Amino acid sequence: MYVNIKRAAALAAAVTVACTSAYAGAPRRNAMKAHAAAAIPAFPGAVGGGKYATGGRGGEVYHVTNLNDSGEGSFRDAVSKSGRIVVFDVSGTIELKGNILCQSNITIAGQTAPGGSGITLKNYKMGMSGDNIICRYISSRPGPYAATSSGNDAWGGAKGSNSIIDHCSMGWTTDEQWGLYSNNTNYTVQYSVLGPADSWGGHKKGLHGFGIMLGKGDLTFDHNLIIHNVSRNFRGKVPDKYTADFTNNIIYDWGYQTAYGTIGHLNYVNNTLKAGSSTTGGYHWMYVDSTTKPENFKVYCQGNRLINKDGSFHSITGDNWSGVTVKDGIGITKNDLYSGTSFPININGENVSTAGTAESAAASYDHVISFAGNGIAPDKRTAIDRQCAEETRNGTGQCSGTAEYDSSETNLNKYNIKCGVSYSYPAPVTKKEITDNDNDGMDDNWELLRGLDPSDPSDYAGDYCGKGYMNIEYYINDLTVNSFPEGVVELSPESGTPLPTVSAFETIEAESFDAQEGIRTEDNEGYSNIAYIENGDWTMYRRVDFGSGAQCFRAKVAGNASAMELYLDGLSGEPAASVSFGGSSGFTDYKEIEVNIPKISGTHDLYIKFTGGEGYLVNLDSFVFGKDKLPLSGKLFKDVQVTEQAFPDKWAIGSAYVGAPVFGDRDLRITQLQSGLDGAEVLMTACDAKGTTGEAASFTAAADMSLYVGLDSRVETPPQWLDDYVLMRTLCTVDDLSFMMYRKDVKAGEKVSLGSNGQTYKCVNYIVMGIPTMEPEPLEGDINLDGSVNVADLITLQNHLLKKETLSEEQFNAADMNADLTVDVFDMIRLRKQLCNQ
Repeated sequence: MYVNIKRAAALAAAVTVACTSAYAGAPRRNAMKAHAAAAIPAFPGAVGGGKYATGGRGGEVYHVTNLNDSGEGSFRDAVSKSGRIVVFDVSGTIELKGNILCQSNITIAGQTAPGGSGITLKNYKMGMSGDNIICRYISSRPGPYAATSSGNDAWGGAKGSNSIIDHCSMGWTTDEQWGLYSNNTNYTVQYSVLGPADSWGGHKKGLHGFGIMLGKGDLTFDHNLIIHNVSRNFRGKVPDKYTADFTNNIIYDWGYQTAYGTIGHLNYVNNTLKAGSSTTGGYHWMYVDSTTKPENFKVYCQGNRLINKDGSFHSITGDNWSGVTVKDGIGITKNDLYSGTSFPININGENVSTAGTAESAAASYDHVISFAGNGIAPDKRTAIDRQCAEETRNGTGQCSGTAEYDSSETNLNKYNIKCGVSYSYPAPVTKKEITDNDNDGMDDNWELLRGLDPSDPSDYAGDYCGKGYMNIEYYINDLTVNSFPEGVVELSPESGTPLPTVSAFETIEAESFDAQEGIRTEDNEGYSNIAYIENGDWTMYRRVDFGSGAQCFRAKVAGNASAMELYLDGLSGEPAASVSFGGSSGFTDYKEIEVNIPKISGTHDLYIKFTGGEGYLVNLDSFVFGKDKLPLSGKLFKDVQVTEQAFPDKWAIGSAYVGAPVFGDRDLRITQLQSGLDGAEVLMTACDAKGTTGEAASFTAAADMSLYVGLDSRVETPPQWLDDYVLMRTLCTVDDLSFMMYRKDVKAGEKVSLGSNGQTYKCVNYIVMGIPTMEPEPLEGDINLDGSVNVADLITLQNHLLKKETLSEEQFNAADMNADLTVDVFDMIRLRKQLCNQ
């Protein structure tokens, strides 16, 4: 789905960006084509040697529709031909049967995969067999499953020039995690996680799990997290005088070596090295040891810092040049390496090196931990990438491997290698999230907001804002706004023409949906409703305007006990509200239900998802929202006031019967109920309020009643506020839970306070029910209603017959001694006989 972006400031800034005059007043179907423009980055946030990659710009959209290794709709097929922008209708793990061979001129938009965590490749590596590739939000984590004793790489290939790798993840291999270096120039790897290596995973050389083989040249490694690799963090393969940027990266928990090898002209700027539990050596920025034309080597080293295991800064932090070391006997000295200025990477006369624009090591440390890895937001990253970020932040974790511990391998203890680890891979998500009726790869709502046509499959290729990107590029770039630091990505501007909205506060007919799944419209003698609804079916109503806020929901529903979950802008994540329906006598017996909901404001696509048991659930006729909260009152519970800590939006009024819900925020239903409580009014508490301290709620009794409080039988000590209640012998069961029932009598007008649950763990909150106190039947002949029958009643009756006194309805019923619905002299005769016989 198109993410409802949280950054209002970014949106406000983006909307102020003016589109070209070619767009102003243009029809919705904009035919202007995007063009490759050297002046625009591959995407907002792209930097360095691969900054101006164009990928599949100008090509076709290809949908990855399955997680198969090969065949139509597979990832392998998607990257097998040039000129494609690859989007994903599925997410999860692809079990590869061979290396991926990605051809030239392709954009891989892993950010479009459902769930926001991209795609993960298992068994074999991601291979770049072509040039000019934009690859984003892909994890390549082969593991040991197809590795040979010579090791395996996570990322490699024969080419890769003019390419950019962004927010990717690579690791769990016994050789390099990044092994692309021989025939590629002008590329970038940024905001990616490289590691952990499978450092003890069956390699014939024993301990062998490395980070990066870095080359060929005019390349940039920027804002990456390089973690839990015993060595080669990095090994340079940069010949002659090619430039290599290594800027704003974190190297955490290396074993014995950071950078070494053939380094060309190296910009080593504003990085953070942080020693971990596996670090035993390599307390320097680099060890220059190559004999491959070392006379060409130069180093610009500035702003780096090294953090010791105890959190202190190593001495080389204050004197960066002292952290550069040179092997004796290679033909150069350390002084030969020194450069006081950074080295450029020139593209069409522009220096795109990140050395001159790098942020401080401290700032980049926070940004790398927060954003590096495969995920469109920090909390959307794959589990391993989130784990790596936390271990770096907290100084935990260690180098590891999948093979079992071998005491003869002393290096396992030396480098504190965790042995016998196993790897968990993301589960499949095979359901497309966005609404994309024309299958052009762009969410329909996003298109509407920008004046595009959701029924035109060709408008992905246009350039509605005239900046050189395709419309689909504006869309896929917008998805990434939360995966960079604030302000790096600005949302593409919306159309200046307001789009129509539907008021949430005017009745919406259920059959007026804009999209649905499993729903049918039913026509009945002049009116319509939606019907044949089963568990998981949903409807969508586009651009519902909630204004400054809706706080209650009303609906006309018939059918079985079930629930309606309200979602905003898509069906992922938690619902904005959940509404329970207790059921009616049939599918034509409509009931008006109204409940309070958490506040919803703004304009959204509203999804209603129906949940319940098997078979058809309900018919829905219409619904509407209200601006104000409903007063929570019933026939017995009047003016219910719930404290803020007790989740007031989740409390409701219901009825007690087998199958009825008892909580406003849990689908727990009565399975056994004593006959005396059948039909009782239920004050549905919030189950989450079980952690409340002090008063949770209060109400005024609207009538004399017997008040019942059911306490989860697992609560060890009843709360003190139940001391004046009587523990009954009966139980109420809800699902498989038993409730001890406490009772006390309450008079009309009495204010009642409900306290805390008394226990917050291994239990649910208490339940509350009320039964009206039954008034005794009036005594026959007690006409003056004083509780006894005597001569005074005879006088009252006589006065009534003489029309000196008028009887109330209750008095009339007591005076109708003959039960013939009249009061006359025959009733007087019967009353006299009764008195004579007393």
